[in-house]
Amino acid sequence: MSDERLDRELGELFRAAADVELPDSLVDRVASIPASRPARRGIARGFSGLAAAVGTAVMVLAVVALIALRLPFSSAPSAAATAGASGPVRATEVKVLTAAELRTAIAAQRAGGLAPQDVVADVAIDTGRQTAPLSRECVPPGQCLVIGTLVGFDDPDGTVTVRQEDRVLPPATDPADLQAPVALRLSGQGPIELLGHVQFAAGGSPTWSVAETLAATSTAPDGEVVGVDGWLEGATGFSCGPAPEPGPAIPAPFDCGVRDYLTPGPVTLVTGSGNSEGYGSYSMSPPSDGVAVQRGAYGEYAPNPVFNDWNGESRRAIYLLRMVVDDAVNCPDCRGWLVVGRLDAAPMESASATNSPVVRSAAELALLLGSDRASWIGRALLVDGKVVPGTAQNCPQTGDCTIGTLEGTNETVVASAYTASMLPQEADLSTQGVLAVVVRQDGLEYLGDMGYNTDNTFAFQPSQLASPDLHFHVPLLTVVVDGWLVDSGLVRCPAPIPPLPPADTPFATCPWAWVTPSEVQPVSVTASGLAVTPPVGAVQVQPNAYAEFAPDPATPADGPGHVPRAGTYLLRLVQDPRPGANPQTGWQVVGRLDP
Repeated sequence: MSDERLDRELGELFRAAADVELPDSLVDRVASIPASRPARRGIARGFSGLAAAVGTAVMVLAVVALIALRLPFSSAPSAAATAGASGPVRATEVKVLTAAELRTAIAAQRAGGLAPQDVVADVAIDTGRQTAPLSRECVPPGQCLVIGTLVGFDDPDGTVTVRQEDRVLPPATDPADLQAPVALRLSGQGPIELLGHVQFAAGGSPTWSVAETLAATSTAPDGEVVGVDGWLEGATGFSCGPAPEPGPAIPAPFDCGVRDYLTPGPVTLVTGSGNSEGYGSYSMSPPSDGVAVQRGAYGEYAPNPVFNDWNGESRRAIYLLRMVVDDAVNCPDCRGWLVVGRLDAAPMESASATNSPVVRSAAELALLLGSDRASWIGRALLVDGKVVPGTAQNCPQTGDCTIGTLEGTNETVVASAYTASMLPQEADLSTQGVLAVVVRQDGLEYLGDMGYNTDNTFAFQPSQLASPDLHFHVPLLTVVVDGWLVDSGLVRCPAPIPPLPPADTPFATCPWAWVTPSEVQPVSVTASGLAVTPPVGAVQVQPNAYAEFAPDPATPADGPGHVPRAGTYLLRLVQDPRPGANPQTGWQVVGRLDP
């Protein structure tokens, strides 16, 4: 890499991390580096040639260690993640669903409670039956266009769409491409999505090896999908390169010179070392026996993706790869693989309550409460809807404030005075989407809007919430956390110093409560009395959280602290209204999702 190119990439990296304080020795050097063109920063022009060169070259990037790329929604390495680095136990072959099995899987998705599932099915698609509306919202969020209906299925349940994305070419939909077998994405909250026509490997095996896939790169037809058993590898901290020249957008996977890889065994893409001054020299070596895929595939498709410094932990699974062939002016003879899905061992089983809490439509919620409201009173649940008008004007200082009605129902929606104080006073943008609510005798209590993680679920680790990066998001962001709730138990606290924070918020200086990633007891007996050790990787919550939300709260007969209780908890981001408060935001437990 030339000194000019290196200077330019370093300058872009430093400017992207504007809050990093550079050493004095670098301030003048960085200031003198000319800025890259702003158009589509990070998407390079003509990277098909560069990608080929990268396959045999080693990219070296000298960086300051303290400016590693921030991933606000990615989790810090955990013991569980490290233990699972070898990947989950999976079937050795792709499971090809029959029409009957596919019907069962679709019914399970429509019933709710399952995360989106990628499957391969022995069915075809009839383009002669296209049901309105022809444009629909996909899950994960996006736009899908209706192309037909599964052969032998009713129109509403068997409608098939293709996703429309910037810089991603859609799957081929010629008649031959819509014959069985096909790869599909199922989702209870969105339409069925076509991932592509599936091609079996030599000998009729539905599972390809990485070596077979690599060998087929130069001959596979455009749009062909294969199920590959391999290890997905990703790296972070490397720039795609200079901004592209004006012209047609370059499609993935060719839109970046830096790639993720599917390999036959675990590898480390990035190696390097640092020194006592905080500098390091890092190099990325693309594996010669690996299949290059789009940048970002690891974060989107690897099970439990975790980055340790520059490398993602290797993750084994059966990944769905689609061949992309493009011959645009700025991408001549582009040919490569795009990861479009992942096949789990049991496509008709639920992932878990944490990864996929049940989300009901407003109509479904109205039917549920109309038939059995009494058993739901006091319980938290998620509803995809809109509160009309959704504003909090002239609310009392204490008590509840009516903010509107759940659209399409007769359910009155209220908020506590503290919640209402964080809602906008004008036309509200925060009360539409997937909402967390508590069922009351006379309506619903609004808790907050659900926040998505990078895997497009609502699930977060406690260590993620402890990071200050998430605290830049708007208040009332609500997330799902699977963990242990514990507090400081019987430890006595000194009298608080005014001004006091709002009651039942995480801003109290004592006592304390936490949601932890594992079962720990923070209270111990010492020679001078009781001592409290804040749990590692935990997120602090309001003092009363344990007593209010822990299942079966209890004090052990032989210990000083309360018994830690596992659960699936709802946490939301809240504000401290006191002037000069530090921290200004924190996490408050607002509910527990029952199985």
